[in-house]
Amino acid sequence: MNTFPRIKILNAAVAERIAAGEVIERPASVVKELVENSLDAGASEIAVFLEDGGKGLIEVLDNGHGMTREDLSLCIERHATSKLSSLADLENLTTLGFRGEALPSIAAVSDLSILSRSSGEGDSGTAYELLPRPIGEAQHSLRPVTFGHFLNSPQGTRIRVQSLFSQVPARLKFLKSQASEVSQVREWVERLAIAHPGSGFRLTSDGRTILNLRPAEEPARTRGILADDESFPVVSADSELPGLRARAHWIQGLSSQQTRRIVQVVNGRAVRDRLLQQAILTAFRQALLPGQFPAIALFLEIDPGQLDVNVHPTKTEIRFLNSRQVFHCVESLIGMMIHRSGAPAHAGRIETGSGASEFQPETEPFQTSQSPAMTWRASEPTRQESLDFTSPSTSEPIDMGPLSSGRFAGILFNTYLVYDLGDELALVDQHAADERIRFEALRNRVFQNEQTNSKEPRASQSLLIPEAVHFPVERRLELETRLRWLETLGFEVELFGESTLVFRAIPPEWTSDALRPRLKNLVDRVLSYSDRADRESPDVLMDETLFETLASEACHSAVRAGDRVEPVEAQSIVRQLFQCDHPWNCPHGRPTVVRIPRSRIEEWFQRRV
Repeated sequence: MNTFPRIKILNAAVAERIAAGEVIERPASVVKELVENSLDAGASEIAVFLEDGGKGLIEVLDNGHGMTREDLSLCIERHATSKLSSLADLENLTTLGFRGEALPSIAAVSDLSILSRSSGEGDSGTAYELLPRPIGEAQHSLRPVTFGHFLNSPQGTRIRVQSLFSQVPARLKFLKSQASEVSQVREWVERLAIAHPGSGFRLTSDGRTILNLRPAEEPARTRGILADDESFPVVSADSELPGLRARAHWIQGLSSQQTRRIVQVVNGRAVRDRLLQQAILTAFRQALLPGQFPAIALFLEIDPGQLDVNVHPTKTEIRFLNSRQVFHCVESLIGMMIHRSGAPAHAGRIETGSGASEFQPETEPFQTSQSPAMTWRASEPTRQESLDFTSPSTSEPIDMGPLSSGRFAGILFNTYLVYDLGDELALVDQHAADERIRFEALRNRVFQNEQTNSKEPRASQSLLIPEAVHFPVERRLELETRLRWLETLGFEVELFGESTLVFRAIPPEWTSDALRPRLKNLVDRVLSYSDRADRESPDVLMDETLFETLASEACHSAVRAGDRVEPVEAQSIVRQLFQCDHPWNCPHGRPTVVRIPRSRIEEWFQRRV
């Protein structure tokens, strides 16, 4: 007869270590929790010391308001906190910590000691030290001590964490190299420093100072951390809605092949939120090449009641009550910021895993008087309303941006339109430019239809022979719920049988060549949307699907590289390009215009040393 284990209550030591595993994963987790406590205590100076990547020692010293003897005796008890007292307080949280789990979790997996003097003790007041719990003992001991100053302040706290995970070998063996653990700690200290620029931060590893940040203004702190060169300009923007304020600082000209230079701060909390990341990357999708990521710090201040920070014990995940509003606020803010820069965002240095790329394009932007434009979901239609390639209108002059003063000099390789600007040449990629023009025309027509709240489908062009696209039979219900959305784009569709979608008409902007594979890609995008809808905001995903659909069609229908274009058509492309909201890049992020200074050409011919 088989016997099975009976249910029993875990002893306190085992339960504590299991619970600690949710909060404390590595040395960086310890540093994050302790530095957040220092910031909650009002510290203006914070120092972090590491030995052996944090496995031997983590020490955090601050000049915050400190703790009394009574607070010190309670601080390592699980769920003991000064941040809230009732469930209702969760609706109005303004502190970084609140769960009362960090210090107990650290104490469960290390030798923890805390020395503190409260602000009420004065310059000569007594400091108290909470000593590590002896093996076999249930309580930590507390003693008065004589101690000098906490970072030039009479009050403050020093927390020492030694022998991290020494009693949890399963967790210890998963730690990475010393260099990797120090890098993780540095990343979190930098994120918290960006979130709180008014405080100074110092990070020392094995006696070597690797970070020393004095208090600074937000833009300066952001550039000092995200860029290693003060020559990079910082482009800033802010936006405000009822209950929501957003601002951002972007290091123009610097991009990375990783997302580590994207910092998100919500109500002073450094977070890693998928929705915010998606909004940032959506805005930059038209300004950066695939695989490149911006260097940017985003700050949100939102009504605490509209935010849930109690998602995970690490407090790095959050949820927004109105995710769509937050997404579009962030996307619009960054779109405005890109336009204020007056140049494509990718111009500059690309950081790779092994350092900067050798090729560094010119970073000086074209100077243009174009006003800050809207994001691709703009409520105001662009001036470009047609794809007419005949002679331009003569009723009013058309601004060609920086090319207005230039001379059209010809076409290179049947791909690049050449403009002589006097001291430099400008090359316009005819495909990327035409793709941008067509994308914005498609976008605006779709959006105008949405603005009217019309219940009627958009105008379509009928197909002489309907196109049938097959899909897995189990996905029929998902496609059925998306038929109305396809109709708003200008498709006339119907389900046929259990696994076929019949297209009888397509939007007027679509061409009919190679239609079936393009329709199949469209259906695949809709199904991909359904696959992700349970994990991400449906509204955001639908916007993303629409973007991809329009961008793909604009790319397909645009003039190709290598196509022969007459001079009058070439100049019409340029005129229409500079009437677009985003003239500097195609929807996929490729540049439309590249400039070559005369000085560079003279260097090629060795006219300058």
